[in-house]
Amino acid sequence: GAYLGDPAPPRSYGSPHAAAPRGYVPHLARAKLVNFDRPKQVGIVAPVHAPGIAEEPAVWRVRRCPGRELAQRSYRPGSNLGRGIDLRNQVVPQRRAAGTHSPGGSVGRDREDVRTPMSCTLVATDDETVCANCGLVSSDTVKLKSCTACRLVKYCGVDCQRAHRKQHKKACKQRAAELKDEELYSQGHEKPEGDFCPICALPIPLPMGEHSGFNACCMKRICDGCDLAAQKRGMFDCPFCRTPLPENAGDMISMIQARVLKKDPEAIYYLGLKYFFGELGLQRDIQRAVELWAEAAELGSIQALYNLGLAYDLGDGVQQDMMKAFQFYRRAAMQGHALSRNNLGCIELKKENYDRAVRHFLISAKMGHEDSVEAIKDMLMEGLATKEHYTQALKGYQDAMEEMKSHDRDEAKRLGY
Repeated sequence: GAYLGDPAPPRSYGSPHAAAPRGYVPHLARAKLVNFDRPKQVGIVAPVHAPGIAEEPAVWRVRRCPGRELAQRSYRPGSNLGRGIDLRNQVVPQRRAAGTHSPGGSVGRDREDVRTPMSCTLVATDDETVCANCGLVSSDTVKLKSCTACRLVKYCGVDCQRAHRKQHKKACKQRAAELKDEELYSQGHEKPEGDFCPICALPIPLPMGEHSGFNACCMKRICDGCDLAAQKRGMFDCPFCRTPLPENAGDMISMIQARVLKKDPEAIYYLGLKYFFGELGLQRDIQRAVELWAEAAELGSIQALYNLGLAYDLGDGVQQDMMKAFQFYRRAAMQGHALSRNNLGCIELKKENYDRAVRHFLISAKMGHEDSVEAIKDMLMEGLATKEHYTQALKGYQDAMEEMKSHDRDEAKRLGY
């Protein structure tokens, strides 16, 4: 599976292509030409020793746990580590008496700052109001912050988070992966707005390039049923915005460029398609297409995310990178892109993660993706999926297809529109 091949005769300039064969990477959906289709790693801070301080006794205490010794660190008054700690500052008065205190030096600059070695030990507790490292209790003056990756524990400051990192790392990674999976499988079950015809408000069947047209004037995808109904009423302009259809490639490029200048993500994505296939008089430039898709994706184009996934998957215009391909597919799938969801299933199937693959295929099947139903059927035949999985996928697919039916669409299909 790859991108679609050479264009065929159009409704105006181009035409839909047959669906790509079922396989690892689905085809790039195209429509007709007037209607085209990371957490920070931190280390332990070394203790700071100023002249004359190393021999001083520690003058403050923290809660300790027998059998555990954590790295020493420096203390600054007002820091998170110092909150709630009994600090008896005796060093500066002693230096003053001895004549060794220098208010302008590194120790006394702007404030009477004492740096002494500290030993902070782990407090084993499940209480969310307690720092997971030193046991400091949350209060009006002490605000604990959750670990941003796993949300399992809280810390009073960066020093405690660093000290606790080694013990917390394994559980943190495991929970972070679980949270990502929950997010991935719980989102993207509904089709995005762009997959619905703006006139009849019904979802467009897949592949959309075979059942609809993408109008460059308004960047709206109109289903064949509504397009046919408009022509039967004598309306031969755009059925959505009533703009006359372009008469040549130059007029179409002008329409596209006008919307590109306004940062329309769909227009930028569409222009990328023209560069990718070398159409409308543009020289084929895959790298330029990828750049435009990246810009469109940042502005919110879901289809651009999918195309970027394909580009990195196949190495078109960029160096092949399956990790990046997976991330682009993931972002698109979580926004309801059925082809991206199917591709995620194919990737997991290739990795022999059969349970994860079935979960992806079930979601895309229920969104009307026929290849996903067939994939689960094949897995059932190989003993990699259950009969219940196939039943769910088939019923979900049939329900989705029933929702997409209309009299005008049936008539357009009968007429070979």
